[in-house]
Amino acid sequence: MDQHDLLTRIQESGRLHGRNESRRVTATVLGVLSELLPATAYRRLIVNLPEDLRRALPVPETNRIVEIVDCRRFLARVADRLYADSGDAAFLARVVLSELNAGERGVTPAELAHLVPMDLRPLFRSRPLTPWSAEGRGPGVETLQRGRVAESTAGGA
Repeated sequence: MDQHDLLTRIQESGRLHGRNESRRVTATVLGVLSELLPATAYRRLIVNLPEDLRRALPVPETNRIVEIVDCRRFLARVADRLYADSGDAAFLARVVLSELNAGERGVTPAELAHLVPMDLRPLFRSRPLTPWSAEGRGPGVETLQRGRVAESTAGGA
């Protein structure tokens, strides 16, 4: 998986300020996932991530007991580590998981959803709101992302 592509998509979808912030958010969400996924599943999830992003992630311990965490506690851990409120943490966790699900190679969070509690499964199966393509985005998608829907509809009327 191309790091530039993944971090850029997370930056744009999450409305983050830069690559460092998108790297920090991604590493935080994946770090919390390391606590609730079995070590082998977590390794399969991160194996195709870029090397420098993988270095920022915790090393999965093979013989540890997997902690069962519900959705609220998962999001509370993400919020605590990002110093964000719960709404922002939920949004950013969804952005990271959905962009990982949009990747073409390797195991996705959606494929590991059966390993987490029921209330976390919809989050693990989330998809990006706007599909990404290799050719680039159309003008309608860009307009919606920038919040200029009124301008584009007023100009066409």
